Amino acid sequence: MMKSLVLKIGAGLAAVALISFSSGARAEKYTVKIGSGHSPSWIHISLTQSFFIPEVKKRVKEKTGHDIEFIENWSGSSVKTTEVLEAVEQGVLDFGVFCICHEAQKLALNNFPMYLPFGPSNPEVSVRATRKVYDQHPELNRQFEKYGQTLLTLVPFEPYNLVSRAPIQKASDVKGKKIGAAGPNAFWVSEAGALPVSVAGPDMYTSLQTGLIESMIIFLSVMDSLKLFDVAPNFVDVAFGSMTVTSLTVNSRRLSRFPKEVQSIVVEVAKEMEAQSAKVTREMGEKTIAAIKSKGVNVVTVSESERQAWAQMLASSPIDIAKKFEAENKLPMTQVMRSYIQATEAEGYKWPVKAKLD
Repeated sequence: MMKSLVLKIGAGLAAVALISFSSGARAEKYTVKIGSGHSPSWIHISLTQSFFIPEVKKRVKEKTGHDIEFIENWSGSSVKTTEVLEAVEQGVLDFGVFCICHEAQKLALNNFPMYLPFGPSNPEVSVRATRKVYDQHPELNRQFEKYGQTLLTLVPFEPYNLVSRAPIQKASDVKGKKIGAAGPNAFWVSEAGALPVSVAGPDMYTSLQTGLIESMIIFLSVMDSLKLFDVAPNFVDVAFGSMTVTSLTVNSRRLSRFPKEVQSIVVEVAKEMEAQSAKVTREMGEKTIAAIKSKGVNVVTVSESERQAWAQMLASSPIDIAKKFEAENKLPMTQVMRSYIQATEAEGYKWPVKAKLD
């Protein structure tokens, strides 16, 4: 009788083991590297830290029984701001968070918002319009695929403005000045006679302090978090626009090696992060402007008439940029730019001067 009971128990355990094996239920632990050249003070990094990473870990555990561990590499600890695309492509990082603006050549097409200044300053309008353009033009996702990765999330910046050692009231005030820029946005000031200088985030403070540059095109939260007002006490509200040009990507080979249910969770959480990012960015900008005013920072607002005059100076630049990239790489830049203008107008935005794309 005892022998019979043992056989029955053994058979039952074997059946359970067979079921577990056949259903692929054995728990696995996946360790991945995620990183950026930027620090957690930047919104696209802080959201990745506070939402994407913990939410992916939680859902993977709850829904699949697997574990996923993220090894975080921020603030240039493993890659510079200009090296993230290549790091993800080569597998140095599995996930990368970076500004597309640092890839003015490789991701030229994806920089289209940067080539259309004086667009919407509301990050919620910016991200919705940009995502609509990505959905309309599959070529935009294919630019990332060329470098072995999948775009997961788009995150908008706050409106670009200027931090300056001296007050700036109008476009003519930047003539002859050395102004820090991030490549694609250099023409915003060069067309007004400024001398653009390529400056990355970690170098902004020192560049302003030493006089290497006299002003910097950047957004308010970074001006505050990097303490740029200590060396450039003027916030110049030009309202160049909120640009959705930061991305979270994953190495496509790494993604494909996850079980299907884990892949689905990664994509699902990334979409939710994108939806949250615009509201978080807008609210952060509103809080920061109130904070800097309380600190006594000099806030200069460029008048609407001067802003329109500045936009008029740049109206012919987008088509020149589009033709250049179309000739070099056969990219549909003009079509994409038109689609973005149409998408923002559908959101109710009125451009001060519309780019001349004909």
